[in-house]
Parts: sequence; C-alpha cells; structure tokens
Amino acid sequence: MNFPLILELAIGLIFTYLTLSLVASEIQEIISTLLQWRAEHLKYSVEKLLSGNIPESRAVAQNLANRLYESSIIQDLNHEARGRIARLFRAVLQKVGVGYRWLTRSRNVFGRQTSGPSYIPSEAFAASLLENLQFENIYRLITESRLKKFVEERLRFPVNHILNDLKASEANEFLLEAEINQFEQALHQIFEDFQAHRVNLTQTIDRLLGRLDDFIEAAESVLPENHHLSQTFLRRLRYLKRNIARNLEEKSALLNKIEPTIEELISVLDEKSAAYREAISISAQAGGPAKEILERLKSLELPPQLTNSLFVLAKETQMKLQAADNRVYRFQQEVEGWFDRSMERAGGVYKRNSKGVALLIGIVIAIAFNADTFHITDRLLTDQTVRNSISQMASQTEASRNPEELAQELGVVKEAVGDTLQQLPLPVGRDQIILQMQAEAEKTWSFPIRRQYLGWLVTGVAISMGSSFWFDLLKKVVNVKSTGKTVR
Repeated sequence: MNFPLILELAIGLIFTYLTLSLVASEIQEIISTLLQWRAEHLKYSVEKLLSGNIPESRAVAQNLANRLYESSIIQDLNHEARGRIARLFRAVLQKVGVGYRWLTRSRNVFGRQTSGPSYIPSEAFAASLLENLQFENIYRLITESRLKKFVEERLRFPVNHILNDLKASEANEFLLEAEINQFEQALHQIFEDFQAHRVNLTQTIDRLLGRLDDFIEAAESVLPENHHLSQTFLRRLRYLKRNIARNLEEKSALLNKIEPTIEELISVLDEKSAAYREAISISAQAGGPAKEILERLKSLELPPQLTNSLFVLAKETQMKLQAADNRVYRFQQEVEGWFDRSMERAGGVYKRNSKGVALLIGIVIAIAFNADTFHITDRLLTDQTVRNSISQMASQTEASRNPEELAQELGVVKEAVGDTLQQLPLPVGRDQIILQMQAEAEKTWSFPIRRQYLGWLVTGVAISMGSSFWFDLLKKVVNVKSTGKTVR
C-alpha cells in the first residue's frame, strides 16, 4: 500500500468521523439543555461540598444548598429570557424535566425552583454562604459591642473619674464642663461613624486616641500652670493614654481584642462556645436587629463537616493575615479557593460522565447512519471516486478555523461537490448497495461477533472523541498531503 493511498484513506476516515462528531455534539448539546445536565451536576457538586460527601449529612446539605440557591446573589446568575416564546420554551423544558425525573425516579435537585445556573463564580458562592451564616452581621455585632465597651470602660469612664477627682479637689463642679461635653460628643460621633461603615476599626481607634489628645490640650489651655492639682490631673490623663496604646505592638493587640477572630465568628455556630454566649448576651442587651440576626442563625442547620471545613479555613486565614487586612474579606477569599478546588474535581467528574454519554450517542449515531468503520475502510480502499470526493470535501473545509465554522460550511461544501455525491453512494447509510456489500463481507468474517457490530462500536468510540480532535487531526493530515510536512 503506497503512502498517498494511506493518506487518502486517513483523510476519508477522519472526515467521516468529523462529520458524525458534529452531529453528535449537536445532539448532546440539545439533550444537555433539555435535561439541564450542567446545572444539575453543579447543584449536586455544591451539595457534596457542603456535606463533605458524608451520606448522613446529605439531607441537611440539600436544605442548605437550596437556601444558597434562593439568595439573590445566585438567583441573579440564573438568567432566563423573557417574552411569550421564551416562557413557552421554559414551560416545555420544565415538562421535559418533570418527565425525565419521573422516568429516572430522581428528585428535583433545584428544590422549589425549576432551574438553576450552569456556572457559579467562586465569589458568588462564598458571598452567598457567608450571607446565610450571618458572617458579616455577627462580625459587626461583636465588634461594635466590644468597641462600645472599650469606649465606656477605657476612655469615657476613666476620664470622667479623673475629672471628678479634680472637681472635688478644686470644689468646682463646673470645671472643664464644656471640654468634657465636647469630648463625649466626639466619642459618640466616632462610634456612629464606625456603625455607619464610614471608617474602619483601625481608623476609629486612631480617632478615639486623637480626641483624648485634644481633650488633654484643651485642659492644658484652661487649667492654671504650675498648679499641682492641675499637673496631677494632666499626668493621670497622659498615663491613661499611654496605658491604652503606647506603641504599634500594643495598638495591634488592642485591635485584636476588639475585633473577633475568624475562629471566634465560626464558634458562634456552636451553642457551647464562649463566642456564642457573648453573641447571646449582646442580642439580649441590644435587642432589635441583633436579636433577629441570632434567631436567623439559630434556625440554620449546618452539616458537621461544613463547620469543620470552615474552622480549617479560618486557621489558614489567620496564618496569612497581615496587620491591615480585612479579616472577613480574607476569609471569603479562602472560601472562594476552597470552592474552586472542589469545582475543579467536580468538573473532572462531569467530563468523564460526558465522555460516557458521548460514547452512547456515538454508538447510536453509528447504528442509525449505519456508519460501519470496516465497511468505510473497504470502500475507501477500493473506490477511487469516493476517495477523491471526500478528499476534495476535506481540502475545502481544512481552511476553517474551528469545528463550529465547519458545521456551517458543510452545506456549502456539499453543494460544491453535489453532482458527484448524487451519482455515488457515500460509505455510510442504508443504501441497498452498502447493505449488500456489508452482507458479502460478513460471509468471510470468522470472528464470533458480527463484523458490522464491531464496525459500529469502533465508529461510536471515534465519534465520542469529539469534533475538535478530528478537526485538528484533519488539518495535520491534509497539510502532510499537500506540503509533505511531517505530523508532529
């Protein structure tokens, strides 16, 4: 067998597989859309991530996943076209889904919804999870409570106590009255700014210490110089400030006392933890929104493995934290990375499942089109006209940039060689000549399994490899034939 014949044979087989692969791709895409395979697989993967793949936690994980999917963050990802035709199409898809689940005895993975997104960015998942865990709200609740306690116990009360001692010693209850009122109003305004998210905690601490400096300066300008009571009063105020934060290290420690750690925030999920008792105490004192936050959190049932995973992520976050980092944001980034790693594994599973489906579709197409690889090979080897026709078609389509363009151009190619194709049967189909040739070849076949069945199986496997694979291979082989370059 000479080299040009081998190339033409290869081109004929590859082009046949490519054409059938395009048909298979369209069929698989239609089935995937109708049955929402991508969206279903994604939801199953999210449930498995939340449950830690533990069967006992599956029901709890399903309920939590449904709550995540009902959040506005993920709902916005489930884009649905509007209009009468679009609504009709969605209704048809829903009926198909109901029928499919009835036949397969499977549940509606979307819970109360009829569909879900086919892709969820890690940022959306992490934001939705932390939103359901009331993470930001709990953080603000504990931080504001500790900051308020710090302002009262470390600033407002000590300053007033020192001032009252001076007033008693001077027998003047109106001493520094305007200055202390201005100081207390400034403390109140700073706390309100923090509550309104206008400043962060570090800026708030700096502003509080700055207002203490302002009060000391104001007192110095009012009190008489070289008066021992006045000097004692001022020394006590300066000592108070030094005792709060005399250097950057102590300031960092102060921030850590006020701002809850990520582990503390997660511990709020455990009713036996100190952080939970602190949150309950805060809600009892503050009431209103604080109580509502705790009630929503208590109504949320979590899989045990999820809590363990969050603790692990919290420790990793704590090790990576820098002094100026936003703790909640850094933790959200760790959750995003955790989700991405899980979805990479889930993507591999989906690809393997898709390969299995592609193989089944390929075999069905091979049978439906009677695409017998052995017969196609025989026909290409013995019929020069068929080889030339397919080679001409392959040469015209080789210049296409991708398989999708090829799918559009096949009609043009077929029209270009239409006369030849009308006169000769292609090596696929159920034409009487093809069936007769297959029957003749079957008589000399000694293998226990019928030759035609094996031919269909080989074609099905080839189709399952995908149109992109055969398109790239076609380019290389056509290039070898036309230029003599070797295939790399």
